[in-house]
Amino acid sequence: MARCPNCAGELLFDIKTQSLKCQQCDSVFNPYDKDKTVEGVVQEYYDTQVFTCPQCGAEIESTDFSGTGFCAYCGSSVVFTSRMKQAEMPQKIIPFQLTKEDCKKRYQDKVRSAIYHDKDLENPEYLERFVGYYLPYWLYSFEVDEPLALEGLKEYRSGSYQYQERYALSGQLQGKFNNIPYDASTRFDDTIAGCIAPFTEKNLKEFSPNFLLGFYSDVADADAKQYEPKALHMVEQQLWSSVLGRQGFQESDMQLNNESIRSLTKIGAKSVTVERGMFPVWFLSYKKDNRIAYAVVNGETGKVYCDIPISESRFHNASMMIAIPIFLILNLFFQIKAENLPWYTMALSTLLIVLAQGQISKIKKREDSLTGNKNKSKEEKAKLLRHNGTGYALISVFFSLAIMLWHPVQDEYYYLASAVSGIMSILSLRLMIKKFNILSTRSIPEFFDKKGVK
Repeated sequence: MARCPNCAGELLFDIKTQSLKCQQCDSVFNPYDKDKTVEGVVQEYYDTQVFTCPQCGAEIESTDFSGTGFCAYCGSSVVFTSRMKQAEMPQKIIPFQLTKEDCKKRYQDKVRSAIYHDKDLENPEYLERFVGYYLPYWLYSFEVDEPLALEGLKEYRSGSYQYQERYALSGQLQGKFNNIPYDASTRFDDTIAGCIAPFTEKNLKEFSPNFLLGFYSDVADADAKQYEPKALHMVEQQLWSSVLGRQGFQESDMQLNNESIRSLTKIGAKSVTVERGMFPVWFLSYKKDNRIAYAVVNGETGKVYCDIPISESRFHNASMMIAIPIFLILNLFFQIKAENLPWYTMALSTLLIVLAQGQISKIKKREDSLTGNKNKSKEEKAKLLRHNGTGYALISVFFSLAIMLWHPVQDEYYYLASAVSGIMSILSLRLMIKKFNILSTRSIPEFFDKKGVK
């Protein structure tokens, strides 16, 4: 905890002034002024306290030695266990640029764009649970210094003549690619990290632990070697694109010879440095019925990621309001023969089956990919896929198909079969909405063995 040298009040990082601000006398200080900041700072390490959630095993760090009353990862109200440690000093940091109020406004705009969202997602008390986190990132820098020799051929016809133009390019390809970021926390979902990207270099600063005052930080536990091949591949792709793209050597009607293509594929980059950075996000979790939804706002750019479950009551009410005028319009302007009704109900039921199976596939893929689900049993994961609405839709298809094959004379049988199929389709749709809410949320994560915290 940092104390004000004027009144001994608590110092926290103030986003608006980008400085340390005393909570009692409003004095402000430069975050890099080591004489007025956290005690115990050394050249390579700083004091921090690690809080561990007893429910899911998630770990967060704090330099002001106080933990929140709930876990952002699993949404549980918990009493954290904690321990002191010396944390290795990162090299870079992007301080928070958006205040909590800015974050809440961006989040509300995103949620309101989803028509059927649950009203609880806009509850002011719920929004106050937004927590400022610094996420650890590995920052990869590469340097390129390779000889380049390319030859190309351009052929075209003008009048009665066929022309060939030969081009040659040689020289030294040089360049630097700095601070390519990859998420360094295994707990934080890489998909979310991709959705709120990118962070920019314009606010990237040298690290000081004083930027962390008043915020929390995730623990860097991903191996730096894990993402280096991906970063290197991205650099190579950019190199080839710059050389061969429209701004480069090759035009749309120019062809490189085989030797040039082989030499180009050998061009690579060498890893110069791998540094660790801290990037800001506002983090919010919404827990309901053993499922959790995350909302994450980029603390620099304001880019938003949201898990937005549907409110079943709002969906059904809106569907009813839309169905009434549609029914009246169809009744006034269109006449559907009774014997054709089963075709429509069977088409609807078939569509519901396809949608249900698509949802099942997405849910399974997502649940399998989440880091916090690696300790869940197959039975726990399979339970999510049951009662998905396919059974009701199949009953609807059966009734429609049976009445078409029977082909009775009386219209009442067609109406009865269509009514049964319609009811089955409605039941199927209700279950599909429940599955959509599973798809739009996630299982409560577990970051440790069920036998105990690692």
